[in-house]
Order: sequence, then C-alpha cells, then structure tokens
Amino acid sequence: MRGVNEDVFYNRNLKNINEKSFKIFSIVIYSSFIFIFINFSFYTTKSSINYFQLFANAILLLTTLYLIFITQKHSTNKSGFYYYTSIGFSFAYYGLFVIALDTIFVYPKEVVNISSKLLFVCGYSLLAIGVTKWIRYNENRQDELSYQANTDELTGILNRRSFTRYLEHAFKNAKIRSEPFSLIIIDIDFFKDINDTYGHMVGDEILKSLSQLMESSFRTSDKVCRWGGEEFAILLPSTGMNNAKNVAEKIRNKVENCSYQVKEKSISYTISLGVSESLVIDENIDKIINRADKALYKAKDSGRNCVKAIRT
Repeated sequence: MRGVNEDVFYNRNLKNINEKSFKIFSIVIYSSFIFIFINFSFYTTKSSINYFQLFANAILLLTTLYLIFITQKHSTNKSGFYYYTSIGFSFAYYGLFVIALDTIFVYPKEVVNISSKLLFVCGYSLLAIGVTKWIRYNENRQDELSYQANTDELTGILNRRSFTRYLEHAFKNAKIRSEPFSLIIIDIDFFKDINDTYGHMVGDEILKSLSQLMESSFRTSDKVCRWGGEEFAILLPSTGMNNAKNVAEKIRNKVENCSYQVKEKSISYTISLGVSESLVIDENIDKIINRADKALYKAKDSGRNCVKAIRT
C-alpha cells in the first residue's frame, strides 16, 4: 500500500500528464480549424466533390481523433507507449486530413502525395515504436508481478504459497521415483524479545539477514521460504533424514556463531529446527509438514537452539 506522500506524488504526476495530454489533443483540434480556415481563404473549392470519399475520410479522421484522445487520456504508465502512439496517431491524422481536404479543394497532386506520405511514414514509425515499448513494458511487468506473487515482500525469498508448490512437486517426484526428500522448519528463538528490546525495524533486519544467510548456505535445488512470522522452511530434494539433520545442524551452528550489528551493539540470536522426511505411506504433504512442526515444538521444549527430527 502506498504511503500518503507517494499518493500525493502519484496524483500530482497523473494530473500533470493528463493536462499535457489534453493540451496536445487541443492543439490537434485547433490546428484543424485553422487549416480549414486557411484553405477556405486561399484555395479554390472543387466544382465536383466526391461526397462518398469525403464521408469515408471524415469517419477515418474522427476515429483517429478518438484514438489520440483515448491514448492521451490514459497516459499513466512509464512505458512510453501512450506518448509515442498518441503522437503517431496525430501524424496519421494530419495525413488523413490532407487527403480529406484534397476532396474539397484544388491542390497540386505532388504536394498532396508527398505531404500525406511523409506524415504517414512519421506516424506509423512512431506507432511501431510505441507498440514495441508496450510489448516490452508488459513483459517486464509480467516478470515483476510473477516475482511479487512468488516472493516474500520483506525478505525477498519464496513465500509460503510458492514454496508449497515446490513441496507438492517434490512429493509427486518422491512417489514416482521412490526417492525421499526432507523438510526443515526453523523458528528464531525468543524473537518477540528482540522486537520488544530493539524494535520491529531491527527485527525485520534480522529476518532479512537470516534469509540471506540461508540462501547462501544451500544448494540451488534447495528451496528456502519464509513460512510465516519468524518461521522459515527449507525443502531438501533427494535428501534423507540423516543428511537433512546434518544440514540443519550446520545452519544452526552458523547462526549461533554469527551476529547482527546495530550501531555499536552486536545482537546474537539462535534458532530451533524441526526436521521430517517424506515417507512412502504419506498421503499428502500435510503429513510431512505436521511431523516437521512437531519436531520443531520438540526442539523448543528441549531448551531451543537445537535440531530435532521425527521420522514417523
């Protein structure tokens, strides 16, 4: 959610963009009337007018005018799409305008052909640039949305929803290949005391530093996620219970021997870990998660700062 200052900045920019947009649209309208006035003042009207062609050109002009209006009205993103397309449509509009006036007034054919083609070339070139920018913007936006949907906002690691998908995939593979995987659930010991003593901002920084430490400590095939609050979860594919316990002990020891620096103070903390292994008899991932949860509570009941595992 945006803050108050961000909202004010966004609304102010939006207002400025729309004001500029309608100035450009107004320029197109006013210039059209000026051109019509000039033509009636200095050029001779044709004795025979093709009204069907004039009507068709008028429809094209109104349609293009509407496209200028609508692209300018919605000039709110940073892709440049609306800027280039609205200017491109303006060039195309003037090209059509010249052709429409040619059905009413007597013009040199060479002037009409050259001017209309130049205007169309400029217009369609800008439209091509605008559409290209729109495609690139959408691709980048999709990547951004996908990242936001799959990662935890604070720590930048996987969130619980996306982690669960990896867990379900590992569960299916384990059933097919008869190859176990392990799950570790981690909890920061006495995290509430850290928040109460140093503040939530420091607590958030500790969560981020622990996330970075874990990400750098595991294989690329392993998945680390923020399970919720001060809890984290780690998926270890193709890993049995004994190896998973060794991995958990290494990360526990690493956390115990590191500290987080706040100004002149050094904050040390520990973690408790619960380990479980997938079994052939497991019907779903909930069974594995429940065992890891029970193992974690067992670690807390045993004085914290330790690794506990439940096999069945």
